[in-house]
Parts: sequence; structure tokens; C-alpha cells
Amino acid sequence: MGENFAIFYNAILKHTIAVIVLAVLATGCVTQSPDPNSNLAARVNQSRDGRISKEEFVNWNIARIFKLYDAGGKGYVTLQDWQRLQGTSKDAQYKRLDANRDGKVTLAEAQANPKVRAALGGTFADIDTNHDGWIDHKEASAYLLKRQTFVP
Repeated sequence: MGENFAIFYNAILKHTIAVIVLAVLATGCVTQSPDPNSNLAARVNQSRDGRISKEEFVNWNIARIFKLYDAGGKGYVTLQDWQRLQGTSKDAQYKRLDANRDGKVTLAEAQANPKVRAALGGTFADIDTNHDGWIDHKEASAYLLKRQTFVP
């Protein structure tokens, strides 16, 4: 039983670390650029009503992180693209993301993955400080300012 527990624990630990890495990437990269594709406050300003829902936030965040992995802007992430940022120890995660097993992870595959959605949507509650289910400009700006204090 001890050996089975150790195997189970190591598997859970590896997945937890991957989720944490994705969350760090998600929260650590929402700063500075005026490009609405990479800056949360600019993305909120781009919306018609000056706020974004959790669904919009998650989709924006996945697309933003996807661009970091998609070397050359091909529209998909290859195993080599993945390894450029993750190394080779996380190849199994890449294979799980490649839902149709064609050797390419598309944005649609990443957005359809519930684990990716959970990881990259995890910061929504921290940003939505009035808990109304929306991120407005004031909340986005406050979050970006808060994040900047953590960056040396």
C-alpha cells in the first residue's frame, strides 16, 4: 500500500505543479503592454460595457498564454514549442492537451480543456474584489498595480 500511495502522491504532485506553473504564468504576465491581447486593463477597456465576465477573462487568458507557447504564430503549439518553455519532463501534459492526437495543440483544444480553464481562471476571484462576477477597469488596474509590487 505504501508504494501505491507514493506513486499516486507523485502523480498528483506533478499535476499540481503544472497547474501552479500555469497559474504563475497567467498572473505574472498581466502587466504593462497597451496591447489588449496581453494587458488585462486594456482588455477590459476594449469591452463594450467596460467590464469582462469570468468566461471572457478565461478565454482571454488562455489565448494570451497560448501566444507565448505558439512560436512563430502558427496557430498551434507543437511538442517542440511546448518543450521550449516546459522542458521535456512535461511531455505527457502536452499529449493530454492534444485532444485529437494530431501533434498540434490548437487554441480551441486549450480552451476546451477543463484543467486549463480552471488553472487560468483561478485568479478571477482575486481580481473581482467586489464579487459581482465581473472585472471592471478599476479592479483590473488595482490588480495590475498589486502585481507590479511583486515584480522586482
